[in-house]
Amino acid sequence: MNLKGKQKAKLRRLANERPIMFQIGQAGITKSVINNIIENLDKHEVGRVSVLKNCPDSFEKVIDELTKSGIYVIYKIGHVLLLYKANPKLKDRIRL
Repeated sequence: MNLKGKQKAKLRRLANERPIMFQIGQAGITKSVINNIIENLDKHEVGRVSVLKNCPDSFEKVIDELTKSGIYVIYKIGHVLLLYKANPKLKDRIRL
Protein backbone atom coordinates (compact mmCIF):
# COMPACT_ATOMS: atom_id res chain seq x y z
CA MET A 1 0.00 0.00 0.00
CA ASN A 2 1.46 3.30 -1.05
CA LEU A 3 0.16 6.15 1.04
CA LYS A 4 0.82 9.81 0.43
CA GLY A 5 2.29 12.12 3.04
CA LYS A 6 -1.04 13.63 4.09
CA GLN A 7 -2.59 10.17 4.48
CA LYS A 8 0.30 9.02 6.67
CA ALA A 9 0.05 12.21 8.74
CA LYS A 10 -3.67 11.61 9.29
CA LEU A 11 -3.01 8.03 10.44
CA ARG A 12 -0.22 9.24 12.76
CA ARG A 13 -2.54 11.81 14.31
CA LEU A 14 -5.27 9.23 14.86
CA ALA A 15 -2.89 6.63 16.29
CA ASN A 16 -1.18 9.06 18.66
CA GLU A 17 -4.52 9.77 20.32
CA ARG A 18 -4.66 6.13 21.47
CA PRO A 19 -2.46 4.34 23.95
CA ILE A 20 -0.06 1.60 22.85
CA MET A 21 -2.25 -1.46 22.34
CA PHE A 22 0.34 -4.24 22.67
CA GLN A 23 3.91 -4.83 23.78
CA ILE A 24 5.95 -7.52 22.10
CA GLY A 25 8.39 -8.86 24.66
CA GLN A 26 10.03 -12.10 25.78
CA ALA A 27 7.76 -14.44 23.83
CA GLY A 28 8.47 -12.58 20.60
CA ILE A 29 6.03 -12.33 17.72
CA THR A 30 3.70 -15.33 17.97
CA LYS A 31 0.49 -16.29 16.17
CA SER A 32 -1.59 -15.41 19.23
CA VAL A 33 -0.03 -11.94 19.41
CA ILE A 34 -0.72 -11.39 15.71
CA ASN A 35 -4.32 -12.59 16.12
CA ASN A 36 -4.85 -10.20 19.04
CA ILE A 37 -3.42 -7.31 17.01
CA ILE A 38 -5.69 -8.16 14.07
CA GLU A 39 -8.75 -8.29 16.37
CA ASN A 40 -7.88 -4.88 17.77
CA LEU A 41 -7.26 -3.41 14.31
CA ASP A 42 -10.61 -4.77 13.11
CA LYS A 43 -12.25 -2.53 15.71
CA HIS A 44 -10.06 0.58 15.42
CA GLU A 45 -8.15 0.30 12.08
CA VAL A 46 -5.07 2.03 13.54
CA GLY A 47 -2.92 1.27 16.54
CA ARG A 48 0.55 1.32 17.99
CA VAL A 49 2.71 -1.59 19.10
CA SER A 50 5.83 -1.37 21.22
CA VAL A 51 8.69 -3.83 20.66
CA LEU A 52 10.54 -4.25 23.93
CA LYS A 53 14.31 -4.60 24.16
CA ASN A 54 14.05 -8.16 25.51
CA CYS A 55 12.22 -9.36 22.38
CA PRO A 56 14.18 -12.29 20.90
CA ASP A 57 13.06 -11.46 17.34
CA SER A 58 14.72 -8.76 15.31
CA PHE A 59 12.79 -5.60 14.50
CA GLU A 60 12.76 -6.54 10.81
CA LYS A 61 11.32 -9.98 11.56
CA VAL A 62 8.49 -8.43 13.57
CA ILE A 63 7.68 -6.09 10.66
CA ASP A 64 7.82 -8.99 8.17
CA GLU A 65 5.44 -11.14 10.24
CA LEU A 66 2.97 -8.28 10.55
CA THR A 67 3.02 -7.49 6.84
CA LYS A 68 2.51 -11.18 5.99
CA SER A 69 -0.70 -11.01 8.03
CA GLY A 70 -2.09 -8.14 5.95
CA ILE A 71 -1.19 -5.39 8.42
CA TYR A 72 0.48 -2.28 7.03
CA VAL A 73 3.33 -0.81 9.04
CA ILE A 74 2.99 2.90 8.34
CA TYR A 75 6.05 4.07 10.23
CA LYS A 76 8.39 3.19 13.04
CA ILE A 77 9.86 5.55 15.55
CA GLY A 78 12.22 4.15 18.14
CA HIS A 79 10.69 0.86 19.25
CA VAL A 80 7.11 1.81 18.38
CA LEU A 81 5.31 0.73 15.21
CA LEU A 82 2.23 2.42 13.78
CA LEU A 83 -0.09 -0.19 12.26
CA TYR A 84 -3.03 0.17 9.89
CA LYS A 85 -5.51 -2.35 8.54
CA ALA A 86 -8.59 -1.16 6.64
CA ASN A 87 -11.96 -2.58 7.67
CA PRO A 88 -14.76 -1.66 5.22
CA LYS A 89 -17.40 -3.13 7.57
CA LEU A 90 -16.86 -0.45 10.22
CA LYS A 91 -19.51 2.20 10.58
CA ASP A 92 -17.00 4.95 11.50
CA ARG A 93 -14.15 3.81 9.29
CA ILE A 94 -11.16 5.97 8.42
CA ARG A 95 -11.45 7.68 5.05
CA LEU A 96 -8.06 8.27 3.42
